[in-house]
Amino acid sequence: MSNPAHKVLVVDDDESIRKSLCKLLHGEGYQVVTVASGSRAVEILCLERVKFDLLLVDLNMPLKNGWATLDRVLEINPFLPVIIVTGQPNQQEMAEAAGVNALVEKPIDVPLLLQIIQNLLAEAAKSRLPRTDQQALPFYCARVADYTRRYAWTDPNATAYPHGGLNE
Repeated sequence: MSNPAHKVLVVDDDESIRKSLCKLLHGEGYQVVTVASGSRAVEILCLERVKFDLLLVDLNMPLKNGWATLDRVLEINPFLPVIIVTGQPNQQEMAEAAGVNALVEKPIDVPLLLQIIQNLLAEAAKSRLPRTDQQALPFYCARVADYTRRYAWTDPNATAYPHGGLNE
């Protein structure tokens, strides 16, 4: 179980994903706030008196997409650990360049996501350096290809998508 003082902001326009992540993280003992848009996430981060310890953000959202949200979030708090959770393939280079701490592709490998969250939150706040520093935090990546290699798929009728996922 995590420290209940850890507060996580989940940003995704898909209600089922917000609910699933909320349920998962609550079950692990985190305090979770969910929002459906990047604009609302930025508002909350600007107004919230209680600081967040971690941000999980989707990339594909209407109006203010994940990249625009991240730009503003990192202006507000450059020390906030950020995990991108996305169904878009081939985002690792952009995620690293944007200064986020992790990229998790959908379908989500839940144990790996929880391990990444624990690793990021375990770091002391004073050890978190600005994203421009040469001693940046480690970057974690959980890609669909890694997920499909880790779990044996036995359906002979399943066909691979170009990004490594499976069509069931």
